[in-house]
Amino acid sequence: MRNSVKFNCFCIFILLIPTASLGQDFNFSLFEQNKTYYNPALTGVQKGLINTNFIYRKQWLNFPGEFSTKHFNMNWKSYSSNGFGVFMISNIEGDSFLTTNSFGANYSWRGDLDKYTGAFFQLGLSASYNIKKIDISKLTFSDQLDEIYGKVYGSSFVPDQNKRNYIDFSVGTFVNFSTVGFGGNTFTHIVGLALHHLTRPNESFQGINVEIPMKLTFHAQSKYQTKTYSLNRRDKLSITPWVLYENKGEALMSSQSVSSFMCGVDFSSDPLTGGIGYRSHLNQTDGTSYNSMVFMLGSRIYVENNKTVYRLFYTYDLAINNYTKYTRDSHEIGLSMDFSFKRRRKCINRF
Repeated sequence: MRNSVKFNCFCIFILLIPTASLGQDFNFSLFEQNKTYYNPALTGVQKGLINTNFIYRKQWLNFPGEFSTKHFNMNWKSYSSNGFGVFMISNIEGDSFLTTNSFGANYSWRGDLDKYTGAFFQLGLSASYNIKKIDISKLTFSDQLDEIYGKVYGSSFVPDQNKRNYIDFSVGTFVNFSTVGFGGNTFTHIVGLALHHLTRPNESFQGINVEIPMKLTFHAQSKYQTKTYSLNRRDKLSITPWVLYENKGEALMSSQSVSSFMCGVDFSSDPLTGGIGYRSHLNQTDGTSYNSMVFMLGSRIYVENNKTVYRLFYTYDLAINNYTKYTRDSHEIGLSMDFSFKRRRKCINRF
């Protein structure tokens, strides 16, 4: 009973009283399948005309209750310099104690930097409608407990409201360019920046104004195309180092903000892909951090004369230090599909 009370108090603290924490945003280990979530400017950046992704993440496996996130997004190119996308996110915290559902759309526009080298930049905008619900009936408060008979009383705690609806906006940009390294091998670089929660919507259930802090996201990756053949003896082995940095708080990049850092390297040798990464969450106010190693394995399948590509990914986050026994390892599964079609006229959108 004592552990149950502690757990309920912890849930109330982190969920009813939002703070400048990255816990208020969703975290994923698969960046490529969730790239439009981190930066709306990446909408429409894929080989096929249409790209769909479904991601399921389950984290904090030792924590009582359910902590999982489902993310679906679809992106497509136009015949001009535009990209469009839609997405849905469903998040459960604490055995349906707190649920969040988001529905939104992305738009991107491309501009050329150097037509000779193919360098370009993109600007992106994201808008979402969010529904956050809380179910107090699934909690047990201390004033409900009797020392002998357990839970026998009703609680005097009543939230002002059990649902919050709000609209949220994000903007972003990135540049794409290529360089030639030793031996004539090509490096393709993407460097991007995004700003989330521009209007800082109120997400409090207690009738007070608790605004979501703004979040800054920086990402960079470089794809190195080697001259070594892949496992299928047709394509070439590629190596992609990457980095993702997020900072969130009332004052960005201040001592009161919260930072999240990920870095790693991915390998692609068709039909297999793999990677290893490192994740670190740092709360700069008290110096506590959560660190983990991220391992990824995936497969890519081409069908219908390479017009359709299926990708299946799995990642495992292995915690390497914990300040609580509950925030342990996490799993993530991703399924992606790229579709290409015959075009009657040439698409000038060179993503």
